Amino acid sequence: MIGVSGGKDSHMILKRLVQNHNVTNPLLITTYDESTRTQAGKHNLNNISEAFDADHIIYRYKPKTCKAEMKKCFEKHLNPYMLAELRLGSFESEVMKIARAFDVCDVFYGEDAAFEYGSTKELNILHKDSTDSMRFIFMGAIYPYGYLDSLNEAKSVGFKDLQDFNEWYRQGAVEHFAQIDSIGYMVQYWCKFVKFGAQRTTDMATRLCREGAITREQALLYINELDHILDPLAKHDICETMGISQKHFDKIVDTHANRDIVKKDANGVWRRIYTIV
Repeated sequence: MIGVSGGKDSHMILKRLVQNHNVTNPLLITTYDESTRTQAGKHNLNNISEAFDADHIIYRYKPKTCKAEMKKCFEKHLNPYMLAELRLGSFESEVMKIARAFDVCDVFYGEDAAFEYGSTKELNILHKDSTDSMRFIFMGAIYPYGYLDSLNEAKSVGFKDLQDFNEWYRQGAVEHFAQIDSIGYMVQYWCKFVKFGAQRTTDMATRLCREGAITREQALLYINELDHILDPLAKHDICETMGISQKHFDKIVDTHANRDIVKKDANGVWRRIYTIV
């Protein structure tokens, strides 16, 4: 069983399991995102099962409850997808529950986020809660994880990014191929900026620099010029999903902003106090 969003990593995982490890009957599980799906997201979710002729279950958690939880998590933690991410990627996720229901022993995911983002230095193939009867396997521990590697593998089997559809130029983004399944999803990453002084722009610029796609000078330029930007379409979409006004959104952001790190400019836009050098 493979937990998939339809993104580049999902395509990469499935391709390698089928081509390199002779997996013949994978079951794909997707948990539904209540934010508006992009054209690229719709194409990719259909493509991943079409390309490999795989069984595919799309699970939608109670929509009204989900949206109410997103609003609560946003207001309390400035993280609308906090509970949704747990339903997707934890050992007690909906994917793992479905695996138990179907008596599936092996469940594959991409990278171990704890290792990739530095909260642990241990790179393990198995999730710490895995057992002999239920193995939660990180493909990133088998194949060194890289954004460009995943992108190339995914494109070879039909994955498309936002530019292929000319549908949405994401403001503040360094690229247009990662986290593109839905529009409002990116807001959770921007929320890190007002709390910690860095968001997805920094994550991607530093990763692409490490992978040799851009120089350090380019990365710094992206970080200092783009990191503070909240894409207006993403903001509109997450507000519509949570059922709140953009004025209420701004009010909640202001209550969580770390004023030791960020301050508002003359236009009321939160910016980092110090330049990254």
